[in-house]
Amino acid sequence: MYSYIKPGAPHRFSARFKYIEDYLLTLTSSLDIYGQAYEAGLGISSGRETLLTIGLGRVVQAALARSHKRLGSRARQSVNLVFIPVTVSVACSLKQQNFVGSFKRMVRSLLQVDDPKDTVALFEGLRMYCGEGPVLAERGLTQSRLISERITVGELLELLSPRVRELGFLTRKLNTVLEVGFSIKTFLEKGLELNDVLVRAYVELAKVEVGEPFSGLKEVEQRVLYEIDRELIKRGRDLSYLVVPLALALLLSYYI
Repeated sequence: MYSYIKPGAPHRFSARFKYIEDYLLTLTSSLDIYGQAYEAGLGISSGRETLLTIGLGRVVQAALARSHKRLGSRARQSVNLVFIPVTVSVACSLKQQNFVGSFKRMVRSLLQVDDPKDTVALFEGLRMYCGEGPVLAERGLTQSRLISERITVGELLELLSPRVRELGFLTRKLNTVLEVGFSIKTFLEKGLELNDVLVRAYVELAKVEVGEPFSGLKEVEQRVLYEIDRELIKRGRDLSYLVVPLALALLLSYYI
């Protein structure tokens, strides 16, 4: 996983955010849970498992708990919230002729899971290990409401996406991530250096998020990106969260 995150280090486009150790540690702290997620995806692909038997919400909760236990407040739990469902979906789609179509369907199906065992487990994980208890309470979410209204995993994550911006790239903007993944693959096939490719990919994602000044950017220079970043910060916009969809786009570029 290090190879998927390191090239997307935000220090290449921001002078403020130089370190990504917390992202890497979050992944490695729960690596065995990612192994379970991968096996779950293979199980679905082979017919040994179903969307309900893999217990997605419980797997996510286990990853959140493990990272919280080992890292405390340093855990970047958005990594687990995004990459556990992605890991299941990638594993399930590996042997499919149309990887992209299968991957998208799998993510969509996982987000539609409304089994109370999964949604309640995810709810408790968000409450206990992500510090989102007050937000969930403010939205009037309780275990009983999750069960009675059959709220799905995707709906639960979408409620948090205004605060945890990375989640929007899983619940609403997956096509954007895939498009950036295609761009990464194309640039790499042309022989461009990986770090330069990831900076270009960052600009593509940033265009979607804020539009100007990225949409009018002709040259991708670090100096210019630093200037843009400083201006965005003055306006209250911090794009450092893009490291997660950036890493996801790079991961997917190897399969599409």
